[in-house]
Amino acid sequence: MLTAAGASGVAALAGCGGDGSGDGSGDATEESTDGSGSSTDEETESGSQVNDVAFHNAYTGNPADLHFNASGTQNYAWPAGRAVFAPFLKYSFTDTEFLNGALENLEIDTENQEVTLTFREDLSWDNGDDWTTEDLDVQLQLAEKTGTSLWGYLDDYEIVDERTATLMLSGPTNPEIVKFELTNFYADTKKETHEEFLEAEEAEFLQWAWEDPVASGMWSFVSKDQQAFEFERNEEFYNADNVNFGGYYLDSFGGNNAQQQALISGSEIDASTSLFVPPEIAEQFPDHIVEVNIPAKWGYGIVFNHDDPHFGQREVRQAVAHAINRQALVDNAGPRSKFVTPTPCGIAPKDQESWLGDWFSDFETYSPESQDTETAAELMEEAGYTKNDGTWEDEDGNTVGGDYYSPAGWTDWTTMTQTVVSQLNDFGFDFSVSTQPTNDWFSNYSESDFAMGSLYWLPGGSRSSFPYFPLYYQLWATDIGGGHNYREKADSEQTIPGRDGGEMTLNPLKTTENIAKQPSRDEARQYVQQAAWHNHIELPFLGLVSKYEQSWTTDDEWTVAEEGATNRRVKWPQFWWVHEGDLQYRGD
Repeated sequence: MLTAAGASGVAALAGCGGDGSGDGSGDATEESTDGSGSSTDEETESGSQVNDVAFHNAYTGNPADLHFNASGTQNYAWPAGRAVFAPFLKYSFTDTEFLNGALENLEIDTENQEVTLTFREDLSWDNGDDWTTEDLDVQLQLAEKTGTSLWGYLDDYEIVDERTATLMLSGPTNPEIVKFELTNFYADTKKETHEEFLEAEEAEFLQWAWEDPVASGMWSFVSKDQQAFEFERNEEFYNADNVNFGGYYLDSFGGNNAQQQALISGSEIDASTSLFVPPEIAEQFPDHIVEVNIPAKWGYGIVFNHDDPHFGQREVRQAVAHAINRQALVDNAGPRSKFVTPTPCGIAPKDQESWLGDWFSDFETYSPESQDTETAAELMEEAGYTKNDGTWEDEDGNTVGGDYYSPAGWTDWTTMTQTVVSQLNDFGFDFSVSTQPTNDWFSNYSESDFAMGSLYWLPGGSRSSFPYFPLYYQLWATDIGGGHNYREKADSEQTIPGRDGGEMTLNPLKTTENIAKQPSRDEARQYVQQAAWHNHIELPFLGLVSKYEQSWTTDDEWTVAEEGATNRRVKWPQFWWVHEGDLQYRGD
């Protein structure tokens, strides 16, 4: 169900876990029981010491039920994957630039529509085998089998030598598209392990639970149980000299509250990769707890079922947008890390003005800081609804509402859902909050068993910085298999009100796809403007709130990347900083 989202889409869910059980203690080794020892029993190749201590990172989930097959996204342990697999490419939100991981060099020839990937000579597996492009060959074949989004831009590829491969693009493609796609790739496919699935059915591969991975990254897998994933330093890792401590744990916690209390204690854990923390809780953290804010390009929104008799109507969707005070959601659920979108138009809030240019001021804002119930009422009446005893009804006397789904345990989302439903019911709708386990929440949307409910409106991760990805996501709803029933309409000619007071006719899907085909931002802008204009009128989704990811780490025994440094705001600090040597043990 989540395959098309890629790892970054799934990772975006990490910070929303809720209350639950689990002591998060993990299974400490005899040598690092208290996490503060400083003995050394080995040296790196360069002669520096490796400290016999372990880093403890909090995680919501039961490791015993999770695995390392990144394509089987529903039970893939993405933080564990980031521990053991080397990334091809990363993105720095500090410098808005791409950083090489397993890749030594990346060349994009827009004229010949070719992408040359050159991998590091020292990229290897932790069992001592060299990584080669034979592994990449299997990885690309499986990526094609599972419909990975990179293959939406490829015709073919060629293996040049053991460290070099060329991707043949299917047509003109914006270089940023290629780079953002490659940030979702890791050296996580080994020929000897994965090639058996080349002839298997796609479903068989997606259901495969890889329990004992061969590592290419900083850490080698040791074990997992209900308490923790345990890893040890991978001596074969190309940047092993950057890793000066011997162990790494992903300790299982029940959810937000449990992780927050562990951080308050100041001694249970060393980090929490992604954790929502309200201001009143953050104020209780010890001084050595460091907050790193990273643009999430993700956030709370509403998905409509466009086959629903009520919310399939544009006027009703627009009325919903006018009837919600977006700022109230932020005020109630987390002003420390959240912010409203200036206009719901399918583009991440902080990117709207720069991309829309002189179109920006013409967009309908849908009153971000108030409820414009007067305009909302006019739209409902225009659509043929009447208000009876304070409740909107259609011509057959049916009220507008139903179950409004929200993920159970996502504490900040629960607050925003309650705020939305309260506002809409005050306006005259008839909604009931229905909180559900995450799997059921997704299933209802995938099966189109809903009228309207909460869902993230940006796919998340660095790729959402480029408007093509969120605009396409809202049209196609990849994460729920198109369950919002907008796909057929998206790929058809539509006529909508134009910016100049006239009309605009476009095919939304093709207009959005044109963004990806332009060789530069300037040439892509006109298509971004048109697609965003369509989005803010049609509202395939309703974008309400976005946020900064709150990532937490400690600096009493561990080093951190400095404020303003290139590596400071890369997802995620507790993994990329180890890769780069910014997170090292320094003792008391």
